Amino acid sequence: SVSGIITFEKSTKLADTVTSIPIENLLVETDSPYLAPLPYRGKFNEPSYIVHTIDKLSQIKRIPKKDVMNYTTNNFKKLFNLS
Repeated sequence: SVSGIITFEKSTKLADTVTSIPIENLLVETDSPYLAPLPYRGKFNEPSYIVHTIDKLSQIKRIPKKDVMNYTTNNFKKLFNLS
């Protein structure tokens, strides 16, 4: 699962790791109330900030944000047998 940490400037090793993981195996999470993504780092996190994690994951994987949202939603449903 990918959290807001991926948006931190010094998280290059984490970004490299995420690059090697197929999008079909990734989830996104908020880590609320801690570990808020940029630009909210150091503040209380909230679920609505997940868009920043999705944006960064989209950049790393070089796929549209909509695809990241679709994949991670479907991955969640598969994990919890909700499909």
